[in-house]
Amino acid sequence: MQVKSKFLKKLNRQERVVEEVKLVLKPHYNKKHVTKDEYKDVLRRAICHNKTGEINPAKIQALVEAYVKKIRKKHKLGL
Repeated sequence: MQVKSKFLKKLNRQERVVEEVKLVLKPHYNKKHVTKDEYKDVLRRAICHNKTGEINPAKIQALVEAYVKKIRKKHKLGL
């Protein structure tokens, strides 16, 4: 029972992080700054698989913004 409880707690935490990342990333996707594949890639990279610690929306936003900036720079260079 304890293992199931820990698993559900971890899953719930990761889902909250996913929602935070989607909240920040969605406007960039809607403005066509990132493609569908890039959206998925940023979403995958931004999710921390760590089970402990707090969820800091400011840090999540900064991380996602950095990924988007990197992608836009890559588009600009034509790579």
